[in-house]
Amino acid sequence: MTRRNKIRLAVSWWKAIQSQEWHRLRGEPPKSADLSSAYSFDAINHLYNECSLREAGIAEFFAEGNIVPLTIIYEDFIQQYEPTVRAVLDFLKLDSDSVTIDPPLLDPTADPVSEEWVQRFRAERQSGWQNRGW
Repeated sequence: MTRRNKIRLAVSWWKAIQSQEWHRLRGEPPKSADLSSAYSFDAINHLYNECSLREAGIAEFFAEGNIVPLTIIYEDFIQQYEPTVRAVLDFLKLDSDSVTIDPPLLDPTADPVSEEWVQRFRAERQSGWQNRGW
C-alpha cells in the first residue's frame, strides 16, 4: 500500500504519536488529547522523509526480486473499499464473488487539526521556493 500524499501520511503519523490515537473504531468519538502545542515541523519533516525512504526501499526490494506486487493506493482504497478488497482477493487467486465484504471496522482519524498541520507544513517546507510544488 502506498499513499499519494506523503505529507498527509507524515502528519497522520505524527498526530498519532502525539495523541496515542492510532486507530478509531467505527462510530467511536475521537480520543481526547490536547494537541495545541504538538505541531513540530522537524518531526513531520523527519517522518515525511522516513516514509518516502521506506517506500523506496520496499520498491527496490521487489524490483531486485523481480516481484510485481499489487499496489494499493490508500486514497483510492478508502474511497472504494469493497472493490479494493475484491481486487486483493482476485490478485491472490481467491474467490471474491462469494465473499461478503463488511464495511471498514475503522473510521479515519483525520480532522481539522490534521488539515491545519498539513497546510502549515506545506507552507513551511516550501518557504522561499520560487516555484512551489503544491
